[in-house]
Amino acid sequence: MSGIYFHIPFCKQKCSYCDFYSTKDSNGIDELVQSEIKELILRKDYLNHELVETIYFGGGTPSLLNIYHIIDLLKCVRENFNASDDCEITFETNPDDLTIDYLKGLFDNQINRLSVGIQSFDDDVLKYLGRRHDSCNLNYNIETAKSVGFNNISVDLIFGIPGMSLQTYLDSLDKVIQLDIQHISAYALTIAEGTLFYKLRKQNILKEIDEEDLLIQFNSTIDILSENGFNHYEISNYAKEGYKSRHNCSYWEDVNYLGIGPSAHSYNGISRQWNISNSHNYCDLVGKNEPFFEVEFLTHKDKFNEYIITGLRTSNGVSRKFVDENFEGEVVKHFVKEVFILLKQELIYPYDDRVVLTRRGILISDYILQKLYFV
Repeated sequence: MSGIYFHIPFCKQKCSYCDFYSTKDSNGIDELVQSEIKELILRKDYLNHELVETIYFGGGTPSLLNIYHIIDLLKCVRENFNASDDCEITFETNPDDLTIDYLKGLFDNQINRLSVGIQSFDDDVLKYLGRRHDSCNLNYNIETAKSVGFNNISVDLIFGIPGMSLQTYLDSLDKVIQLDIQHISAYALTIAEGTLFYKLRKQNILKEIDEEDLLIQFNSTIDILSENGFNHYEISNYAKEGYKSRHNCSYWEDVNYLGIGPSAHSYNGISRQWNISNSHNYCDLVGKNEPFFEVEFLTHKDKFNEYIITGLRTSNGVSRKFVDENFEGEVVKHFVKEVFILLKQELIYPYDDRVVLTRRGILISDYILQKLYFV
């Protein structure tokens, strides 16, 4: 099993919280797509001819692509890779782009999963986040997607937004549930370096939400979604039975994947690679067949840290038996020592031979990972 990720970096405007590589200059879409096709061909052996079971278009805003771009990219995948007949093909979209013609174009070309960046049903919150859509057509957008034939739809929500009341967030959560969709990604707002929110925090204009209020919103999310048939299978992801994101699960389950496009990452169990984060330079280097990515070969220590950071994100946690059987004594000793401390702090809990993050642990997962990392 393996997966392919396409990074489409174009955005009409930059969201205030986003730290993914993106550009507002969409004049180079045609050139970028041709470069991504060339990269697919150049790296057709990267996955060692494993069966490709997931394809994911992320960004940026993939829904700025024309349908013929998508046709060309998927055609190249099928010509150069071993793609499964039931391949999960996810397409991230901005709600404003979901016209019936565009949706039909996606559906007719085997896109079978939509990820819609709703974020909130409150227009003041959307404006604060720098989103380019408003709430008035969100229900219509989703119903239109259903009418076209999409029956695997995910939407994004953000909680922990400064100044947003609990009731405002719960109203958005309730409206998302009423959409009768299959998957919800609910993220706590993080303020990353390089974002507008980061600059505002440094200027003391933005003050982050209190931890207690954040915990209330997080616990409410878990409880309400559980009551409505959603399984909390990863820190920020909730799915109805049979609708986990197969592509995202592959990241957490040590599955090989190939990242195509500027800033995209790849992993093959031996090394990690990441493409340069500049569309113009990426296209130029790919066109010249010159190196456009960096490589990091994974040491035994790196593989342990990879296992911890990916496994602890999920409801399955990490296996103490797996650590004991696959890593040397010094690493195991460190793991056992830190796990004992974290158990006493009630930041993780035992489950069969595994350890899993508690709810409080999820909210401070960066701290827990720092403690478990072997350096």
